[in-house]
Amino acid sequence: MDFPGMHGKESMAHAAPRYEPLGEGPFAKTHEKFTRVGEFEWAALGEGIEDPRERERGRRSFILRALDEQRSLLAFSELLTELCLSGAPIDVIGSMTRVVRDEAHHVDLCDRVVKQLGGWGEKSPHPSWVRTNKKLSLKRRTIQMVLGSLCIGETVSVAMIAGVRKHTTDPVTLEVMTRLLADESFHSRFGWWWLESMPLTDEDHEFARGYLARVLPQVAASLRPNAEALAKPHRYSPFGSMSAAEREQAFTETMETKILPGFDKAGLDASGIWAELEAA
Repeated sequence: MDFPGMHGKESMAHAAPRYEPLGEGPFAKTHEKFTRVGEFEWAALGEGIEDPRERERGRRSFILRALDEQRSLLAFSELLTELCLSGAPIDVIGSMTRVVRDEAHHVDLCDRVVKQLGGWGEKSPHPSWVRTNKKLSLKRRTIQMVLGSLCIGETVSVAMIAGVRKHTTDPVTLEVMTRLLADESFHSRFGWWWLESMPLTDEDHEFARGYLARVLPQVAASLRPNAEALAKPHRYSPFGSMSAAEREQAFTETMETKILPGFDKAGLDASGIWAELEAA
């Protein structure tokens, strides 16, 4: 999960759906062996759910999820490249390779759900691609990506996917959400492992704190539901959903029990930044 303002944005003129699979030959066999996408009973997805409004609601939600995964695939591929360029330890690079492969898997899974529920349609939206700022040094680009997209983004994503999964009643979609949740949990841990393992200079700490002071308000604005949303009644979807109140609770608990303490432990005083934000 990436948030506005974390990194530079770039527009790419590709029509959805992107990353259409070949579906045959050695690439398809290799990809299927890694992802085990053949284990899902795709034809049974949505079986027994006849209400066209529910199916359309599920289709639209997975289009948005697919776009998120496409953004993450590009962002983490870029981070992997930058770790290689900076001479990062090979076990760090190897672990990051898993993150990239997971994202390719997620793009495929979400695309299959969209197609099973009716397809992308003629006017599919485009992702807002998230890129690192090439004007910064490799290390500072890595710090931004790790803090923003992994420690914050993937940690929040774990909480949100878990909440949506809790209310998913379609069996095949539930299996998809379970796979996504397991992978996103590893991506979150990668970010915190990196922050614990990589030495940061005093200048790095100052840069990281400044970045958090900019990005945490953007995260709150992007993910916290407003009063109007909280007041609306919610109807759960068989393909997974959360009420606004549940989103608020999941976001707040994740921020206060995982993200802020994790940054504080690294000496970044995120709780102080957050307290000023809450008081404003």
